[in-house]
Amino acid sequence: MTDDRADIRRLMIALNQIDGIYYYIAKKAGTKGNMIFLLYALSDGQPHSQKQISEEWLIPKTTINTVVKECIQKGYVKVSALEKKEKKLELTETGKQYTQTILAPLFETEHRALDQTIKNYSPDFIEALEYFSCRLIQQFTTSLGDEEHE
Repeated sequence: MTDDRADIRRLMIALNQIDGIYYYIAKKAGTKGNMIFLLYALSDGQPHSQKQISEEWLIPKTTINTVVKECIQKGYVKVSALEKKEKKLELTETGKQYTQTILAPLFETEHRALDQTIKNYSPDFIEALEYFSCRLIQQFTTSLGDEEHE
């Protein structure tokens, strides 16, 4: 084991705890974790394709497709065609209201946690975490030959 193993382990535990809290919040809201992530992705008010969400959030395409179908059935998401067979996803008015109900407390909690973190560390920690994420994906795809994430 190299010296950085302990640091990487601490980082991985923190990231898993962050991921876990979103699944916990979804469960408390009576929904699935992947639905929370889809609604979160669409909450910026911009149209997104299923492919874009799958790639950006690293959620399998089949999972996104299943969640999108469920959201369409519930009237939360509308779909329209984009170029090259891609579908554009947007929240409906019902979806915006539902998303606001579920995500508003989450956004407030995130805001407080980020505010406290920035008081102790610079906002550069976000850029550093993004950089680490990109390098990890790059190393993963290079060492394992995973074309799906290239």
